[in-house]
Amino acid sequence: MSFWMLSSRNDGALLDAYPEGPEGWRYLEPQPLAHEFLAGAVMGFSPSFTERRKVYDFVNNSRALQVVSMRVRRIVAELAPNEVEFLPVTLVDHDKEVVSREHFIMNLLHRREVIDLEHSDVVRSSILKTEIQFVHGLALKQDIPPEGPHVFRPVHLRIRTFVDAVLRDALTQAGLTGCKFLPAHGWDGDED
Repeated sequence: MSFWMLSSRNDGALLDAYPEGPEGWRYLEPQPLAHEFLAGAVMGFSPSFTERRKVYDFVNNSRALQVVSMRVRRIVAELAPNEVEFLPVTLVDHDKEVVSREHFIMNLLHRREVIDLEHSDVVRSSILKTEIQFVHGLALKQDIPPEGPHVFRPVHLRIRTFVDAVLRDALTQAGLTGCKFLPAHGWDGDED
């Protein structure tokens, strides 16, 4: 079974803060947040990168979130309806002008045990002992059952989003912008 890691392009707008509402770390846990998410939540472009203004279907951010367009939402909601929740956000540029009211935080509701720690070349976090901080060579388990979520955060690497081949193919065929898919097995920690 193959899995792909979602990776962002680097030339688009960059978001560098969580919206008001749930504490940031909670977005990295497999838990629903819609019941406490603030209506009208705003995410702004980073003031450190004023030249980056392009808004893609997948919007870069420094918080390990998947901020996605309505186009992404439609595809994921069709193929993985119970695996994510979509939290609406308004995107504003560096001048606080609204650039989109049709983007969402794609809050992942599942983690999946797919990483073979014994055969991976990784450095564990000194703070969160169960999490991987650096990847030099990622190995996936060989006996992963085919049933399971199409999109998830892997156990031990919660700052990453993995998708299966079914979802990857659907997203790729839709011609979505702002993301690329890196094979998870053998990933060396490089985003290119």
